Amino acid sequence: MPARIRHLRTILASINEQLQQSELRPDARAYLERTADACRSAIRDLALKL
Repeated sequence: MPARIRHLRTILASINEQLQQSELRPDARAYLERTADACRSAIRDLALKL
């Protein structure tokens, strides 16, 4: 697995852990969800190029 995909998967795992916290502000949760979507999209795009 290329390093970039590994790095993005690590970021995504960290975001998912943060999203499990119930005390997140709504704007912070929305930001994390958008960032997670962007990570998933980037991982998908990179995987297609392999």
